[in-house]
Amino acid sequence: MSSPNDDMEMEKIAEDELSKLQRQFRVMEIDRANVTSSVQPTLRVQRNIISSLTTELDNIMTELRLTKSTSNVMENAKTKERIIILLKEYEKSSAEVKEHRNMITELDFLLKQVQKEIKGLRSKGVGFEKDNIITLTNQTITSQLENRLNTAMKKFNAVNSDNYCMRLEIDRLLRDRQFFNAMWKGQIKRLMEGKAQILELVEQAITTYHLREEWCAKLDALKEKAAMDYRKHCLEVRELQRQLDHSMKLEEFLRTKGTVRLTAADVKAEAKKLEQQEQEIRAYNNYVNILDAIKEYAGEDDVDKLILEFNRREEENYALFNYINEVNTELKHLSDNVKMLKANIDEEHEKHQAKLYQQQDSIEMLRAVLEERQKATESLQNIYNKTHQVLSGLLREVQVLAMSSDCDSLPLLKLLGKSLDINTSNARLYIKSLEKKIFEMTELIKYDEYMQYAESKERTPPASRRRRRAPPA
Repeated sequence: MSSPNDDMEMEKIAEDELSKLQRQFRVMEIDRANVTSSVQPTLRVQRNIISSLTTELDNIMTELRLTKSTSNVMENAKTKERIIILLKEYEKSSAEVKEHRNMITELDFLLKQVQKEIKGLRSKGVGFEKDNIITLTNQTITSQLENRLNTAMKKFNAVNSDNYCMRLEIDRLLRDRQFFNAMWKGQIKRLMEGKAQILELVEQAITTYHLREEWCAKLDALKEKAAMDYRKHCLEVRELQRQLDHSMKLEEFLRTKGTVRLTAADVKAEAKKLEQQEQEIRAYNNYVNILDAIKEYAGEDDVDKLILEFNRREEENYALFNYINEVNTELKHLSDNVKMLKANIDEEHEKHQAKLYQQQDSIEMLRAVLEERQKATESLQNIYNKTHQVLSGLLREVQVLAMSSDCDSLPLLKLLGKSLDINTSNARLYIKSLEKKIFEMTELIKYDEYMQYAESKERTPPASRRRRRAPPA
């Protein structure tokens, strides 16, 4: 009696252990499903982030390639040459402004020296007529110097206005360069952040893969343990089945030995029982044939393995169905994103083409304006050269006249420490000194004529004096 009880207890323990393991397996399957369902959205979001970052990286690389293209390089070279030309013009204009300022200071100094000389001459007490002449001369010199100062200031203002325009252009180019540098730094920063996010996502994927491998190893170990317990349980069940069959045979033998005769009812019952057994045998054979066909089709003889394979195939089919649905949704999202990106690319391409056409039109207009300005500059330069030649010839002739007539202003220039070479700043002094010299010579000629007339008048007799008419003065 102790052995059947022990066998029952062992069977009960095995069933408890099997149910416990099945419950743990179901809990682990549920946890695995929850983990996969919770990880899928994050993985989808991470894939979308990676795809967006890759597209941004491609856009940045295309922009960099566009900036390094031949057209942009040529445009940058042209802009650089233009800036260099503007800087050279600025330096030239600043040098001219300095020269004009030095000329203005020189003229102011000469004006002050002339004013000092006028004051000294007035303090010495010259004649009234000479004072008037000197005053008129100083007034003409002052007006001429003021006119020259006015023209110099106009030129200076024109140079300042050109300088202001050049500074505005340089400031605009510097602002463009600063904006490009800021955009470049921002894109580099975004690229580095994207790389950091990609590395973080890779690390998370690696950790999740390691966790998955660990849980899969644990699950395999539990499956092996469950298989061992199942084999042990099958052996115990076979042993119990053998004992039960022995007991049934023994009972059948004792029953047949104990019966003396059979009644009609017993015969009917026995026939019915035999018919029922035959039906059960036929059903059993049918089931066995179906099971053999399934085994032959699957290529596996173990029924438990067939059940496990069937459940596994069902789970795989369900997982494949879910995966296909997820892939379809992702493909739909990706196709929508591709359409949107294509539309954005077309729009940006149209904008870029319009911008290129506008830049070409502006470049053509600027080239036409530049050609006109160059032609005007060349014509003005030719006129300037001609006038400069004429002016230099006139100045040399004036200097020759002044040197030959020993003008009064030459000692003044020597006292001021200036050279006797004539130029645009001291030409007025030479001209005024020549006018003064000519005026003195005409006065002397008039005085000589008057003295000759007076002498001839004194020599003529009174009678002839009445007849003759005095010549006009």
